[in-house]
Amino acid sequence: MIIPSSYPAQGILYFLGHPQLITSLICPILITLLWAIAVVVFGFAYLLQLQAHALIRANCPAGVAWFVGVLFVLLEIAVMIVLFYLIILPIYQDGLFDRVLRLRGLRDVLERRQGNDVVKCMRGVNGGLFILFAQIAVLILTLPLNLIPILGQILYATINGWILTFGIRFHYDAEIRNLSVAQSRQEAWKRRSEYSGFGAVAVGLEMIPIANLLFMWTNIVGCALWVADEIEKEERRQQQQIVQGVLNPSGLSSPESAAGSSSSGTGFLKASSRPQSLVPEGSAISTSRPKSPFGGVFSKGKADSLGQGK
Repeated sequence: MIIPSSYPAQGILYFLGHPQLITSLICPILITLLWAIAVVVFGFAYLLQLQAHALIRANCPAGVAWFVGVLFVLLEIAVMIVLFYLIILPIYQDGLFDRVLRLRGLRDVLERRQGNDVVKCMRGVNGGLFILFAQIAVLILTLPLNLIPILGQILYATINGWILTFGIRFHYDAEIRNLSVAQSRQEAWKRRSEYSGFGAVAVGLEMIPIANLLFMWTNIVGCALWVADEIEKEERRQQQQIVQGVLNPSGLSSPESAAGSSSSGTGFLKASSRPQSLVPEGSAISTSRPKSPFGGVFSKGKADSLGQGK
């Protein structure tokens, strides 16, 4: 079962467990780290004193003024880091996303991208700018929600989480599935509960000062893992349908085929383990590789194992 809200945590574990992902991001991580250090120094050396004194002049008790000032500075630091992340991340985001898919064995999905490269490039630029400005606008408009304890933070993370997830998955929609910006946005809205579930957790992680330098990258890894699981689930479903169609070409159901269709994973294994004599010679299983609606094809090893009845 795919639970979108669990993938940010999975992304952290997967990222830390694959050093090749970490080494490929040394440069952007160092740049972001330098920016974060500069923002922290600026916040506590200048903004804290400025805001605390402003509250004191407004007849706020000194202790409360400094405490509130620290909270404001921490929030401002997080926002400035997130804004920097929104600018620099797209440069490295797509490469990291594709690298995770390759590690999951979905290289063929990336190699069989559809559509004209020029059109996809223009679509990517158009969609990227739209998402960037939308993220910044929504971030600024929803910032006052953080003044509401607990509920405000939840609403802030949920609203910004939806557009964050849309932004991460747009590369997959535009470059691999060959969807337009409008089609990708429509699907994001149709699946808004899933997108918000993933995004709320992701935004919550990115609101943690300093640690968000890591989480902004692990969220991309988690989203790529989510997409990889969706692709593999769809491929298993289509493979099962093909096997059932070959074993029962008349369309009549049998107790064994009914049992196989009741469970996606188990049914597929049972059907694919039948003797080779049940698979007609020259069938689609042994001669072709069915195409996945996610933009890829089933791996040759999977198709061969079906044709041999293993």
